[in-house]
Amino acid sequence: MPTITFIGGGSAKFVSELIRDVFTYDSLKGSCIRLMDIDAERLDRGKRIVQRTIDQAKVPARVETYADRKEAVRGADFVVVTIMSGGFKHYKSDAEIPMQYGVLPTVGDTIGPGGVFRLIRTEPVLAGLAEELAEVAPNAWILNYSNPMAMNTWALHAAGHKRTVGLCHSIQGMYRHIAGWLGIPADEVRYTAAGINHINFYLTLTHNGRDLYPDLLAKEQEIVAKQPQESVRFELLRHIGYWPAEGAEHQSEYYPWFRKNPEIVATYGAETMWGYNFDFKLNGWLLNSIEDQIAGRKPICFDRGHEYGAGIIDGLVSGTESSFYGNVPNEGLIDNLPRESVVEVPCLVNANGIFPCRMGRIPPQLAAVMTPHIHVHQMALEGVRRRDRDLIRLAIQADPLTGAICTLPQIHKMVDELFAENAAWMRDWPQKHARMAV
Repeated sequence: MPTITFIGGGSAKFVSELIRDVFTYDSLKGSCIRLMDIDAERLDRGKRIVQRTIDQAKVPARVETYADRKEAVRGADFVVVTIMSGGFKHYKSDAEIPMQYGVLPTVGDTIGPGGVFRLIRTEPVLAGLAEELAEVAPNAWILNYSNPMAMNTWALHAAGHKRTVGLCHSIQGMYRHIAGWLGIPADEVRYTAAGINHINFYLTLTHNGRDLYPDLLAKEQEIVAKQPQESVRFELLRHIGYWPAEGAEHQSEYYPWFRKNPEIVATYGAETMWGYNFDFKLNGWLLNSIEDQIAGRKPICFDRGHEYGAGIIDGLVSGTESSFYGNVPNEGLIDNLPRESVVEVPCLVNANGIFPCRMGRIPPQLAAVMTPHIHVHQMALEGVRRRDRDLIRLAIQADPLTGAICTLPQIHKMVDELFAENAAWMRDWPQKHARMAV
């Protein structure tokens, strides 16, 4: 039976939900679950909910906890990364500082100033993890759930751990909303998607062989009247031709069109700091729910969820073949995106490994909105690797939304404020810009 290590083992959302899913597979019921977290209280809670899940599922699994990351991954078969370096404190400041300059993020955890600074805090952790795995578990598969998804997955591959795939839940979740809007059973919808994380579009979306896009457009007024934030995705469908899989609130911050000022933001209904407010409230609710489950006041539901992680582990262990959408190095999977980028494409999994599917060329208007973000990813990663403040600033000023709002001197000042806010995470960085002082 496999050993599955969770780095960020105190995560209220991922640990409780993924462990429940793990025990729905016969091949995984005897797994050794290892939890590692830097927060002792979170780690203890994680252990208690996993043990309660084991007891209620009546499976022969066991749970272990670790403060030492290297020991937690020693000999592991799978490593699930669910960390948020900097926690809610920096989640908040990553949004509030850009807001002072007119950049109004909805989430800000995967792109823009917030995404880049979350990478600054996270990449050293991932590089250290990759180094430890090379020594004590070189054949382990990493399933990364942490944002910024594309940059984190790219960082792990760059650090030498090639058995890495990044996992999101947008693509396998959004088509279900569309099915509900159109009154179609979700299991009867067929789709193909491709792109980069959070800028990934349904290239095909059908029901019994019939294109669903005309039906979706016909429902626009009805849907937007109930959910005004969906005007963002309907505009993208009408003007670009495809529906994005990522949620409407998050989607609006990836382009220069929807968040130019508070008045325009209000017309699209995509709330500034929506992600922080939602996740903060959700985390509190989940913690209370977990405590109720631990105490036996609330049963644990073993209906299998829609996250891919447990199914991927089962496929690699049992050989049961299945498909999922994963974030992987491009390397020719999408012809008209940079080869070195990380893309999100269909993948097959079985006992022999994970096999991404080649998608060829995607429509050029889709590649056009993805490519700027890829260059942001690349500059940010190189900036972190070199500890180069100039490259970090260059990455942020290349962000489409930031560039639509701020002048170059404003961006420089904003980035300096973010550097100051994140000083504790950058002690080994040179204090001065290397080349381009203003």
